[in-house]
Amino acid sequence: MLLRLITVISLINFLLLMISGMDIGAAVHRSLIVFMLLFTVVYLTIFFINIIKDNSDSNKSTVGEVDGSNNKKET
Repeated sequence: MLLRLITVISLINFLLLMISGMDIGAAVHRSLIVFMLLFTVVYLTIFFINIIKDNSDSNKSTVGEVDGSNNKKET
């Protein structure tokens, strides 16, 4: 879904560049640059969100283990 959205944005960018009268080679290069930048930003965002999510999950399990061991010592 995100890949389709990025592709559509790049194609709209290409069409706007062509309508403005830019050379076809330059328009293709700029559209490819826009595609690569958007793809990179989305990929890195998903990657970092997964790292943060995994990190917060491991912190929760560590806190649960500490709380569980404290409860066992008290009883």
